[in-house]
Amino acid sequence: MAIDLSVLISGASTTVSTVSPMAMYKKLQKLAEENSGASDIEQAKEKADAATREIDNAAIRVRNKQYKLQNVQVQDDAMFYKNRVATATTVDELINDDRFLRVLASANGFDDMYLHDRQRLRDILRSDVNDPSSVARTGTLKELELAQKYNFGATGDQYDTEGNPISVSAGGVVNVSGDGTALPAGLARMKGLVVDYAGNAAVTPATADAPSQLVRTLGPSASDVTTYTRKETKALLQEKVAPEKSSVSAVYEFEGTEFQKFRERKDVQKDIEYFKENIGTIKSVDELFENQNHRLLKFVLSAYDLESEAQYPGKIRKILESDLTDIDSLANRFKDPRFLQLTKDLNLNFMGVTKLQLGSTIQDLTSRYERVAYEKHLDEQAPGVRAAIEFNRRIKDVTLTAQLLGDNVLREVVTVANNIPKEIAYQEVESQVTAVERKVDLNSLKSDQNEREKMVMRYLTFKDGGYTAASSKSYLTNLFG
Repeated sequence: MAIDLSVLISGASTTVSTVSPMAMYKKLQKLAEENSGASDIEQAKEKADAATREIDNAAIRVRNKQYKLQNVQVQDDAMFYKNRVATATTVDELINDDRFLRVLASANGFDDMYLHDRQRLRDILRSDVNDPSSVARTGTLKELELAQKYNFGATGDQYDTEGNPISVSAGGVVNVSGDGTALPAGLARMKGLVVDYAGNAAVTPATADAPSQLVRTLGPSASDVTTYTRKETKALLQEKVAPEKSSVSAVYEFEGTEFQKFRERKDVQKDIEYFKENIGTIKSVDELFENQNHRLLKFVLSAYDLESEAQYPGKIRKILESDLTDIDSLANRFKDPRFLQLTKDLNLNFMGVTKLQLGSTIQDLTSRYERVAYEKHLDEQAPGVRAAIEFNRRIKDVTLTAQLLGDNVLREVVTVANNIPKEIAYQEVESQVTAVERKVDLNSLKSDQNEREKMVMRYLTFKDGGYTAASSKSYLTNLFG
């Protein structure tokens, strides 16, 4: 069945055009092959833009907090603040400046106490935020936030200004200008990507790679980091021939064209801009869960495909504030892995809304939101395509058949593809496991890409023809062989 691709990139419509999921799936695969390589370049540009925004935000915290820069005095303070931070090379340069301390206090919700206790401020700014016994970690939440924003580390030298070249050594140690001074690792990686991306235009195959030219490149999950030379990075970005991929993973290369057009839709951008503009105004977890901020909470949940849970804020808060070190906590006991991942990523129990407001977290939430929205959009056009994509992404992490049955998406694909009736859900778990294992070899499914492809194709074939419940006779036959 032919597909009108305009359906994929059109704006919101009052009617939903349903097409064959098999046809949609194969069309995506073909387009992916034609557009391979576009995705990596697009993602690099996106991360470069995000890094630039993060650097700007770090330099003008006054404006991003309580002030709107509505009068000359505030504007003057903001300009002073930005210039002072950009030129400072040690902690002492800043804490000995009375005006800077007053602006710092206003921007971060402090009084002028540090004008009278500068040693305390010095200790905070030089704290190791990863050390549980450090001054920042044993102090107030605001002091921890301050240490995270202005991390001079143990040396007390060099804040994260725009002119400082960055390097990240093995183990995640971050240096500025190669002299051992500290910088938040997340920002360093982002800035490294900007520097490398901008520098690629001047790199030629004949250019030698000095140690200083080694860069850290973000991997597919936005957290995996791999070291490449600049020449290697340039070659990767310029490569036109995609490596061999399954049709499912190839769908994601397709995002370089149609996915980009979907992201640019006005309704998608409107939601993203609202979130970015307002999440920084939230001062506490209590405020995040207030009714007037429901749209922000809904955006966060939507990024993890949990939009339907937004109507239960009390339940969501209990889960997200769980202590992950306690195996009996609500997040650890909840069967849905999406809740556990969201709880880990936000860490509300320990960090409040601090991590939620970091530039790296905002970028990750935005990327997740776009991907989930796009997959839902595809599924509206061809029901089943999204489940096929999710199946290939998640099946490799499953270790037990019972775990597979506990995942709604994996269960859907496996039972439909193998004509296992839905009524099996009424049986004991052991009986369900037996019925599935009669037809599915989990180990082969996890390790053999061809087996996963066959499973997906069988599933989409059933979706094409319309899956109907089995009769009582076929149900018994499928269950007991």
